[in-house]
Amino acid sequence: MLKRLLLVSLLALIVVVSFGEKVVITYANWNLGLELEQKMVDEFMKANPDIVVKPAENIDYGKYIDSLNAAAAAGELPDVIMIPNIPMALTNEWALNIKKFVDNDLEWYNIPAPLREATKYGNGVYAVPAGMYFMGYFVNDDLFEKFNITKLPFAPVWPRFMAAVRALTNVQEKSLGLSEEVQIPEWYPASINKNLGWFTWDGKKYHLSEREFITAVKIAKQLFQNKYVFDSLSADEKKMLNAGWYGEAWDQGEIAIRWSGTWDINNFRNLKFKTRFIGVPGERTPVVGDFMIISSSTKHAEAAYKFLRYITFAREGMLKRLEIDDKNQWVSLPLTTEKAILERYFIQKDVYPGIREAYETIDKGIIEGVKVVPGYVESRWTAPTGIKIGDKDNANIGDVIWNSMRGDLNIADYAAQLNDLANKAYEKNYKVIESLIK
Repeated sequence: MLKRLLLVSLLALIVVVSFGEKVVITYANWNLGLELEQKMVDEFMKANPDIVVKPAENIDYGKYIDSLNAAAAAGELPDVIMIPNIPMALTNEWALNIKKFVDNDLEWYNIPAPLREATKYGNGVYAVPAGMYFMGYFVNDDLFEKFNITKLPFAPVWPRFMAAVRALTNVQEKSLGLSEEVQIPEWYPASINKNLGWFTWDGKKYHLSEREFITAVKIAKQLFQNKYVFDSLSADEKKMLNAGWYGEAWDQGEIAIRWSGTWDINNFRNLKFKTRFIGVPGERTPVVGDFMIISSSTKHAEAAYKFLRYITFAREGMLKRLEIDDKNQWVSLPLTTEKAILERYFIQKDVYPGIREAYETIDKGIIEGVKVVPGYVESRWTAPTGIKIGDKDNANIGDVIWNSMRGDLNIADYAAQLNDLANKAYEKNYKVIESLIK
């Protein structure tokens, strides 16, 4: 009997040594309600039977940030977390430095450069891109045909873009050149200066006092004053278009060029006119990312990274995502520049016109700042200026820029002050992060 017990124990030990205990990692992602995302978790576990991935049960997705804060306070952060923005995760010390993993991962370098670079802070890498969207202009080709205007190519030169806006503004004929002008100060400076990014950010500081930004705001102001955008129209003119806002006018086929993001592609496919994505003049396509982190408190960093790369940028995972996406729930664009994967995606997904061209110039793209630049919201909108505008005795940066585009302010009079405030907001927020990641 004793020999038999010893034999059973020995066999059990051999099983444990040979196969090991399963590693359990927890996962929080507000997209887990999508069938495709749950399928991806299941497919990962099939391919990696030694790892179990469980949804984090302590996260209330209706109170996502509050739940993450509570979990962190209790020492129970999920191992893998979708985050609203990277600076917040760093300030709260939630994110693990994964540089040792990505440095040895050849597929990491297939991630489009704007997103890949956005995950770096100091000497570390603290997030993994989990989604990618392009922003820019979409065109209504039917209006170009109706008015016999030559169609715009992808990333048209600025003079040609403006000529189309002017030529296609004829409200009496139910045509308006442009949906809105307010994004121009954010993308235009980078289109004429390769050293600048979104909202003049160069990776270290803003350049709002330079001519590129001042010119952009003045262009936006001219577009508004010349009534080329929807909000500049009178009530009677809006009534001619039978629309309460530019989205309504676009859906009715009355706007020639609309600013939006690729998250709207499925909606645009269903419109009754032909549409295309043309990016922005200058080939510096704006990019918006989603990001995930590995918790700094995880006990299973290697398994967590293996899972995270599979559901985001790994070749194996993207091919599987294409294979099982039978309900067309993959809204993000593929997180790769690998031609074989992109060709497979383009063929299977009946890719929207203009997306191929955007990928061809993706390394020139500029990352939108909200999710990646410390203090961006303060630098772009909320920092108080001490400037009086109307009934606001202490207008914020956003107010000054808005009034410079649509009101009486001259941006050149305030650009240096805005630049100083924007950079101070960044420096203040980055210093906090810098002290925590050293």
